[in-house]
Amino acid sequence: MRTKLKSSKAEEPAHAGMDLSALEKNVGFHMRKAFLVAQGSFLKETGVKLMTGQYSVMEIISTNPGRTQSAIAWAAGLDRSSLVPILNQLEKNGLIVREPVENDKRAYAVTLTDAGEEELNSLREKIDDMEKIFVSGLGVRNHQQLINLLKRFHDVLQG
Repeated sequence: MRTKLKSSKAEEPAHAGMDLSALEKNVGFHMRKAFLVAQGSFLKETGVKLMTGQYSVMEIISTNPGRTQSAIAWAAGLDRSSLVPILNQLEKNGLIVREPVENDKRAYAVTLTDAGEEELNSLREKIDDMEKIFVSGLGVRNHQQLINLLKRFHDVLQG
């Protein structure tokens, strides 16, 4: 397990002292930067090339087997058009199965295959390792506070 997820770019002379002006107080800017760094770290740590949100979708399907694509999209914070390519890739890789819902010919129930559960278990170990790094850097209280603030931020934007 790595002990740091830091980039050394900030220490390079060409990057030192960069003036971010109005961006310094812009929540969206900092969230995007944090997301990009987290996503890059996830790819490095897991060694898996997943589409954005694929791990989350797999986790949601695992804990909610047989739910519809619409329900999964809502839980993942995705629109259906963003979810479909993720599900297509998971299905192509043999990680999920989609079956028509009996009373609704347009809806599909989604479940993980045994191979999907195995892949998810492997990813969970790597995600747990990353979370330990976050907790060690932020502290338990700040880690939980960050999660709570992000949830509240989501709720504020949802209205």
